[in-house]
Amino acid sequence: MSVKQEFSPGACLATTAAYSTSQFTFKDLRDLNDPSLSYLSPLSVISLIDLNAFFAQVEQLRLGLPVETPVVCVQWSTLIAVSYAARKFGIGRLDTLQSAKQKCPNLVCAHAAVFKKGESHWAYTKGLPNQATHKVSLDPYRRESRKIVKIFQQHCDLVEKASVDESYLDLGRLVYKKLLSLFPLLAEGQDSDYMPSLPDTLPEELQFRGVVIKSTEEENLIQNNTIMSLSQQFPEGPPTIGDWDDVCMLIGSMIVLDIRKALYDEMGYTTSAGIASNKQVAKLAGGFKKPDNQCVIRNRSTYSFLNNFELNDVTSMGGKTGDFVLQKLRVPPDKGISYIRENFTLEAIEEEFNDDIPLAKKIYEIVRGNHRRELVNRMDVKSMMSRKNFLAKHPVETLSDADSWIKVFAGDLYNRMIELDEENLRLSMSQVSNKEKGVIKRPKTLSINLGTSSGIRRSKQAQLMQYSSLDRLWEHFEQIGYRILRDLLETITETAKLNGGRTLKELEAQSLDPRKIKVASISHLSLTISNFIKANDSSLIDSYTGNTETDKESAQAKLKQMFDEVNKSALEKQEKEPSPAPQPRIISSEDKSYIKKLFDDFQMSNHIEEASKSPKRSENKAQGSSMKTSSEKHDSKYIKKLFEDYQTQASLDLTLKSNSGIQHAKEENTKRKLDIFQSLQKRQKPQSKSTDDFLNTLLQTMYCPQCKEEIDNAVEHNDFHVAMEISNRINGH
Repeated sequence: MSVKQEFSPGACLATTAAYSTSQFTFKDLRDLNDPSLSYLSPLSVISLIDLNAFFAQVEQLRLGLPVETPVVCVQWSTLIAVSYAARKFGIGRLDTLQSAKQKCPNLVCAHAAVFKKGESHWAYTKGLPNQATHKVSLDPYRRESRKIVKIFQQHCDLVEKASVDESYLDLGRLVYKKLLSLFPLLAEGQDSDYMPSLPDTLPEELQFRGVVIKSTEEENLIQNNTIMSLSQQFPEGPPTIGDWDDVCMLIGSMIVLDIRKALYDEMGYTTSAGIASNKQVAKLAGGFKKPDNQCVIRNRSTYSFLNNFELNDVTSMGGKTGDFVLQKLRVPPDKGISYIRENFTLEAIEEEFNDDIPLAKKIYEIVRGNHRRELVNRMDVKSMMSRKNFLAKHPVETLSDADSWIKVFAGDLYNRMIELDEENLRLSMSQVSNKEKGVIKRPKTLSINLGTSSGIRRSKQAQLMQYSSLDRLWEHFEQIGYRILRDLLETITETAKLNGGRTLKELEAQSLDPRKIKVASISHLSLTISNFIKANDSSLIDSYTGNTETDKESAQAKLKQMFDEVNKSALEKQEKEPSPAPQPRIISSEDKSYIKKLFDDFQMSNHIEEASKSPKRSENKAQGSSMKTSSEKHDSKYIKKLFEDYQTQASLDLTLKSNSGIQHAKEENTKRKLDIFQSLQKRQKPQSKSTDDFLNTLLQTMYCPQCKEEIDNAVEHNDFHVAMEISNRINGH
């Protein structure tokens, strides 16, 4: 049913209940009210709402064009979306821009938004942009998708965003509430009791919305009816309503139409929808009656509906997986899902897939339309990548050009991080606990992959600091990206040859304009962030430094006050009673990670200070360098200041190791000035045989005898133990 169509209610629907009680229990009904159980209930109602030719609709609405105008969304010379008005001219996504214009001279070709080289924000251009100097951005479509999902969430408590233009909705709570308002008796009864039989007629307001797929029995009845003479025929009636599951689907169809209309009224988008008992069938139904319509699959009509599809049409059964299953079960080429259902029992499928019983069970459920999967209102992001393949005629050949694309990639990833934060911060209360609600995720790793026209491939990664502020994180992406890029280019011998035998470091030390620094011809370049983790206050740098100068000063004062209180309490306790023998302190993995980050940042700050003594470089070079921004420098200075505070305060902690009082602690303080950086440097020098032996053991065995586990990086693991010892000394252990 179209969102533009006014619904005309008919007569009250009659039911055809065959038994005095329902086949469903009150527990089946009440499970609808629990998001964690709703999808498993035989009364479940799941919907898939699909935006019709989404990218083309976005461009049509952006340009203020009527729906009758043929519109295509273009990426360079390729069509990525075709409006239904354009499809009437025979235009499809396989058409080129040129062939599409030949079929429809009045076709509106809207190119997707693009990033321009050297710019971190996307924009629309007049006419077709230059592919050599631009990169396509999908951010406008992601932005509209976020708005659409928010509207769905205003009406439904559990929404799963399946893709940029598709969302699943679990309608369980809405259906349950409507049932109890119309049939108050359903609030009574024990969980194990069967629900009562349906009334003879339903309330007048309960009417199916959309196309209701007929069951096999209904189709046979219609077929038999056509055989009869005209005098014997009876008119085709409304869909059969035999039990409460049919009523649930009916109510679900009404709710989905209301949601689709709300979206159309607010944003102007038309949609198609499928309503069924699980995600698998709802997905197939969502594309069955397009555009601007919805399809209802009652439980009784699932088999007849699935007869329209092949196994490869089902999500997760496409491609090689589906082909493997079809070959394993020896399904004839012209047979679909019904063939497997009619010829294979669960035992027979398990016999064929005896090495993968879960897959066998999944196939059995899929061909019967009963494969149930829970809806989740967020997706675990593992990585994000922004990349560009450069035209053979226009490769990247200077350091300035390469830096310009790193800036573009960082801006692209920044926009996608905004989307990720919004998704994580609007989690449904029904899906996560209060402890998890509002969590944000941050990447731990940034990597660059590049390839040259001569076939050379290089990649490298680096660890990222974690910031709650996305603006700060965006700057960090750029800085680390510039640094890794230079490291990679240094490994390509052609770079030095192109610059008279001089390395990039030598060229930059001479303050040479990056536009004049040649690099090996780059054919493709990408920036990737990965290893996302839940961020907390102890791991976020700006939780300590703040986002403004006032925040940082306040944070520093609070930290100093905290240290003062802790040490004062310790000294008072020492005066009253001798301190016990120190116990080994267990440091959490988060604390270990943060200690290492603080030390790495201190080292970086020293490097920056040394670099700052060199002659001032050109403005263009400063933009492309890996030097920190003023905010980053402030962080480094502040962290260094924290360590200096530690040095001062840690001397007081030494009193905990002494039983001779405060005076003895002062004497010890004079003898032992705690300088953690000098201590670390000494431990890293080959002066300590035990330290050398430990590192050598790690290098030779890749096994840590202290942690009793295998390791990936011996030097890094050795640094970890040094940092842990620093922490012990700071805390007086």
